[in-house]
Amino acid sequence: MEASGLLFNIDADFPLPIHIQLKEQIKWLIGKGLLNPGDTLPSTNQLAEQLSINRNTIQSVYAQLKEEGLLLMQKGRGTQVAGEEEITRFKINHPHFSFVEQMIDEAHQSNFVIDDLLLSGFAYVQLFGQRQKRKQRYLFIECKMSSCIFYLDEIRRLTSAEIQTIDVTSLPEEDLKQAIHNADVIITRSDLAEQLRKFVDEAKKTLISVGSTGDVSLLLNMIRQP
Repeated sequence: MEASGLLFNIDADFPLPIHIQLKEQIKWLIGKGLLNPGDTLPSTNQLAEQLSINRNTIQSVYAQLKEEGLLLMQKGRGTQVAGEEEITRFKINHPHFSFVEQMIDEAHQSNFVIDDLLLSGFAYVQLFGQRQKRKQRYLFIECKMSSCIFYLDEIRRLTSAEIQTIDVTSLPEEDLKQAIHNADVIITRSDLAEQLRKFVDEAKKTLISVGSTGDVSLLLNMIRQP
């Protein structure tokens, strides 16, 4: 699908820099399904003319989103939204778009000035958000193999995360669903990953298979984050 008709709204007087405005708007369109896997974005020249902003700013935003796995930039094919797997993962890891939409609707109904509300919220997070940050919750499912045990030990050694380990062979399905719902990250063997995928996707959680090199890299990055 050609997405050159998309309307972005860039405000040079808004406190957020132009490149952040554009980047977050593209993320929003992807998160809400208005941009779908394989869709083609406007060229940097088209968007620069449409928005009256520097072409290099757009190029930089596209490059950043490529690094984040949301866009593909291929010579002769332009800039496209990444594939189904990457976008599904993004949506699972960023389920907040509908919540934000609801919050803004409620703010309008209460006659709040939206810009003031957002800036006040940003200031609140800077002042108090870090103090209230809860611990990450890891759920290990049937992880008795040595590689699983290694990551379990590393999380215990390097983080203060909450960890739960369960054996699915003796666990009722409803209890399994609840355990997945309560966790942030679910870690399991590669042969169980597809079996659990439905429950994990329904709960909009991150599923990591210790049999996947890409998943292990993601897990190690999570562990190492302060």
